[in-house]
Amino acid sequence: MAQRSSEAMYLHYTEDGRTILYLEQDQGRTLAVLDVSDPGAIRAVAQVSIAARSPYDFVETLSDSLALIHYRDNSGFAVINFKKFKKPALTEAPQFQHPAYAEPIGHDGVLLASTTHPAGQAEGPKYQVLDVSNPSNPTALATVEGVQQRLERTETGTHFLLSNKGLTVIRRPNKEEEYEFQSTYIN
Repeated sequence: MAQRSSEAMYLHYTEDGRTILYLEQDQGRTLAVLDVSDPGAIRAVAQVSIAARSPYDFVETLSDSLALIHYRDNSGFAVINFKKFKKPALTEAPQFQHPAYAEPIGHDGVLLASTTHPAGQAEGPKYQVLDVSNPSNPTALATVEGVQQRLERTETGTHFLLSNKGLTVIRRPNKEEEYEFQSTYIN
């Protein structure tokens, strides 16, 4: 499986301590699954078909078992769930189509930016905030259009989106509590 032509790869660490390498093959339709925990004894685990609509790149790890992919034909994003590492599952969702940029918000959120206006216009992009804590059913939490500027306070995980309709604040309460605890008891 590893000797076949591959387009992309992704390294995944399982809960039981194994290191799994996924190789994208056949224009994104197949994932070769290799156990690379012992580099001196790499072994093939499985070869799995997935319903990817075109070749893709692994963009970002979203959680312990989720990875965001971006289709190379710029038709959007999808999520691959590695919870069952021998049989990864692809999740397509309408809100993943045609964004220009994606970034994780913690372990169970994604911020997608897209532009829906002609290239010559100065209007800002549209951002969608998605909850991907249930990977088989990602949920759009908010849509913010006309974003002019975006800032992040990394220590609290807070994102600030300034649009023509005002300020939108995306909070991560668990990260805020962690920061408050560290500030109070460690510093």
